[in-house]
Amino acid sequence: MDVLPREYATAVANMSANLLLLDHYPHPKNIRYRPFAWSEPAYTFGVSQDWKKYRSVVPPHIPLVRRCTGGGLVSHLEDWTFAMVIPPEHPLYKSGTHEAYETVHRAMLECLLAQKLKVKLVPLPTNQREFKAPDQCEHHAEPHDLVLEEDNRKVAGAAQKRNKNGLLLEGYISRTLLAGCDWERFAVDFPKALAQALNSAAVDVHYPIYDQSHHEGCWAKFNSCSWNEHRDLPE
Repeated sequence: MDVLPREYATAVANMSANLLLLDHYPHPKNIRYRPFAWSEPAYTFGVSQDWKKYRSVVPPHIPLVRRCTGGGLVSHLEDWTFAMVIPPEHPLYKSGTHEAYETVHRAMLECLLAQKLKVKLVPLPTNQREFKAPDQCEHHAEPHDLVLEEDNRKVAGAAQKRNKNGLLLEGYISRTLLAGCDWERFAVDFPKALAQALNSAAVDVHYPIYDQSHHEGCWAKFNSCSWNEHRDLPE
């Protein structure tokens, strides 16, 4: 598993980097993991959602960018974020949506429990569950999301995009709900736990160099009104 260095970037640059990780990574057969942070306050929302609904509630001075993954509105004002890609050759790529979430979030759970933080995984329902629209998905816990033990407030979630190049997961963890977390320790422990869960040794790598046309094309996409404001465009 290739572990990229953590970098700070704008919402447009981060969303672009995650799509590049999926579609244009120089070593496409490798699992790749990209921790990242935000150089400015930002919100993102899922690929199928309505721009106008979210733009009306997000402060006008804060960027709002459509992700290439699903889900609803997520605030990145105070969170810890990562992206990872599972290549088509890996068994987890061929599994269902829940298996990927569970594998990643169990690795996360292991790291947080090691710090004695009181969190748990949301189990799969035993019967038919009520449908909930994504909307503000950071507040709606789904199966295999992480929640606080005491009151079931959502601590961590993720969204996915699957194509011929792999399975992209974009995940976040609430820093405000985990005030006692040692984030430097977590940043070291989490990729190790992921690598073990995925049966792939973690290897620190330099940031990839992409073809300039791919880099500029992805950045332009996430910076464009045509992508962010209209949901009927091809992904």
